[in-house]
Amino acid sequence: MADKKLEKALYGPSMTEVALGAVLGLIAGVLVACVYLVFKPVAQVKEMPAEDKIVKSMVYFIPGNESTAKSRGWQAKQKQILAGNALSLSLVEDELNAWANTLAGPAPTTPAPKPGAKPGAKPEEAPKPADDGIFNPGKPNFRIVGDKLQIGGKCLLNWYGLTYEVTYLTTGTFTKSGDSVGFSADKVYLGSCPFHLLPAVSGPLVSHLIARMKVPDEIRAGWAKLDSVTIEGGALKLVAQ
Repeated sequence: MADKKLEKALYGPSMTEVALGAVLGLIAGVLVACVYLVFKPVAQVKEMPAEDKIVKSMVYFIPGNESTAKSRGWQAKQKQILAGNALSLSLVEDELNAWANTLAGPAPTTPAPKPGAKPGAKPEEAPKPADDGIFNPGKPNFRIVGDKLQIGGKCLLNWYGLTYEVTYLTTGTFTKSGDSVGFSADKVYLGSCPFHLLPAVSGPLVSHLIARMKVPDEIRAGWAKLDSVTIEGGALKLVAQ
């Protein structure tokens, strides 16, 4: 033991120890950078700023349109999907967002003051619902960008009761794997962190976020019957044989 201590004092750490220290330092640096970027705000804008005003380190989120005039037929199309029959229909982003708006939970109500409370006394706050899991995505927003679909929205991060709301943003296309059609993302942001640069993480993260969205079971069942999902002419085209 004394010889090893003397050897280390004379010659320093071995190459294995140096390599291990470098790897651990790199991993720690990546984790710190990811945490910092996740909590870095995303700029939500109606359109991209002029080129000379774009901040290169900023992530920009342009939500999809929600025109009432263009989304009037979404309920009839939803019935076709739920019917499970052969279909071929297209949905523009306004219709997708009209459907997404139905997924939002009811607005919180202010509880009435207890009987006998003093006039002007503030009512007690209603207990906040417990969020199950680390990632709790809210209602999605859809935007069609060329031949890709952008999905974005708010996500409540919950770490043992410590919560923080960040923006999630992903773009991609649809691919069929086996008997099911799934969303294949090529860009994934949680906050300002580009998780698509970590392929081993981005795929499972997107799948988890989609699975965590509060979508009715009948919609998921109808989606499972689709044979193909493509983006054509600025619309999402659904086909079931």
